[in-house]
Amino acid sequence: MKSQKMILYYLVFFFSLALMVIALGGGVWGQSQPWQFQWQHSLFQHFCHQIPDRSFDLNGQPMAVCSRCLGVYTGWALGWILLPILNILRIVDFNILVKILVGIVLVNLVDISGDFINYWENTLTSRLVLGMLLGSAAAMLFTGEFINKK
Repeated sequence: MKSQKMILYYLVFFFSLALMVIALGGGVWGQSQPWQFQWQHSLFQHFCHQIPDRSFDLNGQPMAVCSRCLGVYTGWALGWILLPILNILRIVDFNILVKILVGIVLVNLVDISGDFINYWENTLTSRLVLGMLLGSAAAMLFTGEFINKK
């Protein structure tokens, strides 16, 4: 059973890293065609609005996802990498993680709403950071699945 969990952990780990790299868009591979026709953008078109003004540029190309989505994918991958460390430290409480995740979701909703009603203008960096918090908190919910219960 333990080896099956480790296989699943590594599959999700590599899939997470692959998604994060693909989300960087065509600029990472030096593609020159318009971003709308790059396969990375086609892959994410149903998951992200992909507005170029809300995306970071890499080598003159907008990334395949907006900065918040990039943060979610990056945060998920980083959170997933931390799972074994959290397992060793045994400092994880599922109920606290759920409360943290709910809090982060609410902060993201407030940020989105405030920008939508023109109360403030969020930035690429603020969206990235809030997305990273969201992705990492979501990944850490799975810590309990990899802790050996005695």
